[in-house]
Amino acid sequence: MQAASRARAGDWAVFAAGPLAIALLALWLGQSTSWDLRNYHWYNPYALLHGRIAFDAAVAHHATYYNPLIDLPLWLVGNLAPATVAAAFLGLVQGLNFSFLYLLARDALSPALILRRPLAALLALAGVSGGYAVILTGTTYYDNVVSVPVLAALWLIVRDRVLLDAGPWPKARRTAIWAGALVGVAVGLKLPTAPFGLAILAAVAAVPGAHARRAGLVFVTGLAAFAGLMAASGWWFFVLWRETGNPLFPYFNDLIGSTLILDSSYRDTRFLPKSAWDAFAFPFRFAADWRVSSDWAVNDWRIAFAYVAVPLGALVAASGLASSAPPAPRRASRILFAFAAAAYLSWLAVFAIYRYITPLEMIAPLLIVAAIGLAPLPSPARWGAIALALLAVVGLTTLHKGNRAAFAERFVEVAVPAIARPEATMALMTGVEPMGFTVPFFPPKIAFLRVDGYLVGPDKDTAFLRRMRDRIGAHLAGGGDLFTLFLPAEAARGDRALDLLGLKRTGDCAEVRSNLAPTLAWCRVVKPETAP
Repeated sequence: MQAASRARAGDWAVFAAGPLAIALLALWLGQSTSWDLRNYHWYNPYALLHGRIAFDAAVAHHATYYNPLIDLPLWLVGNLAPATVAAAFLGLVQGLNFSFLYLLARDALSPALILRRPLAALLALAGVSGGYAVILTGTTYYDNVVSVPVLAALWLIVRDRVLLDAGPWPKARRTAIWAGALVGVAVGLKLPTAPFGLAILAAVAAVPGAHARRAGLVFVTGLAAFAGLMAASGWWFFVLWRETGNPLFPYFNDLIGSTLILDSSYRDTRFLPKSAWDAFAFPFRFAADWRVSSDWAVNDWRIAFAYVAVPLGALVAASGLASSAPPAPRRASRILFAFAAAAYLSWLAVFAIYRYITPLEMIAPLLIVAAIGLAPLPSPARWGAIALALLAVVGLTTLHKGNRAAFAERFVEVAVPAIARPEATMALMTGVEPMGFTVPFFPPKIAFLRVDGYLVGPDKDTAFLRRMRDRIGAHLAGGGDLFTLFLPAEAARGDRALDLLGLKRTGDCAEVRSNLAPTLAWCRVVKPETAP
């Protein structure tokens, strides 16, 4: 009994240590100045709380229309507390990845291992020290936030694998419901997490047992995942459908069809494999050259090593030649392999953007241990191979801090010029520079319309643009003031966009300064008498 109590106390200590350590890491890395934070993570919660979805237009390009629910916690903390507290809060949440990686490894490894818990802690550490796990720390990309419920769901399936196989149906069903709901919420908060929705179904399907029972568990998991998705994002789907006609606006508009924008998917397909060979070699290609799947100079070999080890381990297990005492029992390995394969293949087919598969990077060290551990080799040889593989993936990792700055007093600080008539002012945003983070600092009566960017532009004749043209015309006809917000380096592009709208920027300008970005320009716009 005392040994069990000490083990539980140790588990709690390790569980808590991860978030604290990652919070400190977030503070050490510094203030994130990421593109996404400047673009929409600070604007979207503000727009939600102030009912601006129909008041502003395309402020953050496509991302203007992402579910803002995930941004609310940091928005609230960042507006109530100093910047360091907000960063530490974000690090604490992201540090839960370590906690659930530890629990997952602890329960996936064989209880017969004498150093099971220390090994689980080392695997969790290897998981959160990957290239993307580090660069995402303290940032608002949130791929390492939605990973927390994903890892928690996988842990539940691995922990209760015997229960799911042959335990009482009500208890097995409860585990399936929790696992499905957790992943469904993660997908609802960030739709690119969808591959892990398929992955959790594959993990449940891989649980040994009668086919009918497994089918029932997969159905329950899927139903719970759908319920979690709708709880997190169903309301937002309705808002987008009401405002635009497309519940996924602007994505898949070629299939769903909002009349506001072009008949296009609007997806980022830059990194999708161009051939069968590209797809087959993809993990090695992006491990060797980050530009294959990312915008950041980070190289990490965790997924590439797992890409080789997992199929070989699965073949060994299927052949009946597997070790009789593997570090991870075959039931647990089977679940892990199915989860990883489904997540990777669906991600490769739809996204191929590395950071969307960060949870797979995190569990890759455990996958490597489980796969190599199945090899029919003497125990010293197997453990030697495992150690070499783990040392290799850690040693080959290149870490990058990302875009960082020293902390200001607040997480986001913006100084805007005095506005003489905010109730009679409209702002036009031009260029592609992310500027959404500045909008909350302007008087709330000013509408911001991005007339030039990735989603809309004056050279694309869409109903969305025509609607903005009408608003601008009515505003000027009513004697309103018109200004443009832009990055000076994009002045020529902005002037061309204004010219296509029959407008002209004047020399009446002021500056918009912040702790996140270069100084922006705020200039008066007029409609020349000679405008077309």
